[in-house]
Amino acid sequence: MLALSLRITYSLFAAVVALVQPVNWRLVHSNGLTENLPPPTHTLGYLLFGVWERFDTLWYLRVAAQGYDRPESIVFFPLYPWLIRAGSLFVPPMVAALFISTVSAFFLFWGLNELLLTELPPDLARTSVLLCAVWPASFIFFAGYPESLLFTLIVWSICMAQADHWLVAAGLGVAATATKAVGVVVLVPLLILAIRRKKAGAWIVLLSPLGSVAFLMWLHAVAHRSLAAAYEQYWRTSVAFPWTTLWTGVRTLSRTHDPLLSLNLACLAVVCALVTMSRLRMEFVLYAAAAITIFLTKQTVPPLQSMMRYLLIIFPAFVGFARLTQTSLLRAKLGIVCVALFVINLGLSWVFWGWSLVL
Repeated sequence: MLALSLRITYSLFAAVVALVQPVNWRLVHSNGLTENLPPPTHTLGYLLFGVWERFDTLWYLRVAAQGYDRPESIVFFPLYPWLIRAGSLFVPPMVAALFISTVSAFFLFWGLNELLLTELPPDLARTSVLLCAVWPASFIFFAGYPESLLFTLIVWSICMAQADHWLVAAGLGVAATATKAVGVVVLVPLLILAIRRKKAGAWIVLLSPLGSVAFLMWLHAVAHRSLAAAYEQYWRTSVAFPWTTLWTGVRTLSRTHDPLLSLNLACLAVVCALVTMSRLRMEFVLYAAAAITIFLTKQTVPPLQSMMRYLLIIFPAFVGFARLTQTSLLRAKLGIVCVALFVINLGLSWVFWGWSLVL
């Protein structure tokens, strides 16, 4: 019900935005695939689906339709566009992309609740899931992006490992690493669980990185350049030490006072603080630390670009915030907090649909 309600809300809100927001074509053409993008219309098809064709979504649709025909496209891992391509046999590609993301969001909220029930009282688990659903930038779970798919695969992989379904856990882990490179962080809790259970069959989770490994081997076999080279040449992104990326962001902010950089940096600081308050088991805290470390090894221009979106998979932060809502100060104000977060989320989605926020 939560996923369906949010799907309807975001679709209606996107349609309203498309009706009232003027399009800045300078911003539109800043994206590499928009040179032939038709102008927005007020047709039902555009209001429901076309308005979601933004930024990375265009690349996933391109890969789904034409494969890796452009050198800069290799940074987009294959599972999500493969699913779009399969869905396109029955419905238009954009409809397929949104359907996949919405179904993934449903399984995400369900799986996250199941996972947290092994650690938390039911009310705290439900609050954590609710905070995940309204967290700033979480509208991207319902966009043509693979975030909800990735997060779902990670959560259910851990759930299956906890239930001693190691083969299924490994399979879901492979799928996660074929969705995005950061999916490899699923190996952290899987490996700790395998060590703790001391079962021979558990070691199959070591195969989880095969999704990324297979993709990288394929890129090499077909003479594509490396991911690192593609990121640096086409996406102004290079590999750096985490502290270098962080310092670059702080230094840039002191010079430019960029509001988006401020938001990304503040979100990173808040998430890190909330993880320390989660009081979850070691495997989940280490999962969060590993993911944040990987995010910070990507030094982008401008700094910390898309950090709000990346941090959405750090579920211990939602638990930390849920614990804060149990304090006397916030216990009676959970509804107000959720509404405030959701309003921020809607504001971010508005500027995203207007091409002025890269997520």
